[in-house]
Amino acid sequence: MLSSYNLFDLETYNYSLPKELIAQYPCEKRDESRLLCYKRDRNKISHHKFYELSDMLGENDVLVLNNTKVLPARFYAKTKEDKEVEILLVNSISPDNLTWKVLASPRKHLKGLEMLHAKSLAPINVIDPDTIKFNSHNDLELILNQIGTMPLPPYIKRKSENIDIDRYQTVFAKESGAVAAPTAALHFTEELLNKIKNQGTEILYITLHVGPGTFLPIRTDDIREHKLIPERFHIEEEVWNKILKAKKNKKRIVACGTTTVRTIEYVALAETCGRMSLQGSNNLYIKPGFKFQIVDSLITNFHLPKTSLLVLISAFIGWESVKRIYEDAIKEKYRFFSYGDAMFINKEH
Repeated sequence: MLSSYNLFDLETYNYSLPKELIAQYPCEKRDESRLLCYKRDRNKISHHKFYELSDMLGENDVLVLNNTKVLPARFYAKTKEDKEVEILLVNSISPDNLTWKVLASPRKHLKGLEMLHAKSLAPINVIDPDTIKFNSHNDLELILNQIGTMPLPPYIKRKSENIDIDRYQTVFAKESGAVAAPTAALHFTEELLNKIKNQGTEILYITLHVGPGTFLPIRTDDIREHKLIPERFHIEEEVWNKILKAKKNKKRIVACGTTTVRTIEYVALAETCGRMSLQGSNNLYIKPGFKFQIVDSLITNFHLPKTSLLVLISAFIGWESVKRIYEDAIKEKYRFFSYGDAMFINKEH
């Protein structure tokens, strides 16, 4: 890592990671992943198992989780020339739910194409290289229930397997719409959640449907020029009021995942500007200088270099702290990225 840096220079957020530390499979049991705890007040790092998180939370805490559900949105189709195309459904753009924005690979195969063919499906209409249209809801249901596979991120160098149907989904996933998992929450088990709840911690759920942009690196030399792809979110009014009441009562708001942080802080920022909405599209890009209004502590996985996720963590605790944490995690051979280990950035009351 760099010892001198400019907070808005993309190269600042680069680091070297041994390939063997990129997790290709999840830990055998969700909550037996490792948990690096960073105490902000003391600038201290300690090492734990994820199930020990229950010992770090109590009745003065509110834990906020993202209950989005990942769609089995990746499938394979063929052109009339019998060339295979990998399709990832990104989001529906029509009221009938039949027209979808997609990511296609190779994208060039869709240029000038009128239709695709997939197993057991009627032909799929190609609108343009980024858009397709299904002929019926039965075709869409067939993809989501039989043909589609879990959309694993590109750094997992294997195809989706049966294990991913369960493990690339949180145990509390409820609202369908994501094409990537809120990975920090993958470590929770029902038993751990019940233990946390029984110790007096209030658990609340919000929804942000994670899109493919979560994996995209920043491509501008000045990180301030980067733009996030909007993602759909929703917070129940009762949940938002509970968050505000807890904050007013000086309880610690613990957000699980960068998606949860961005959703909570987006609504808080909008409310400050007099245009609060509890649902819509969220493109909040959190970078150094951002003023956090709600979140006190954060549970998150270890993120890719040069990404908006790493920048968000740096905005939360400062790049020097992030650099120290990542250096320690690499030294201790933590597992990185979606199926990897987690860290708890802990602000004590």
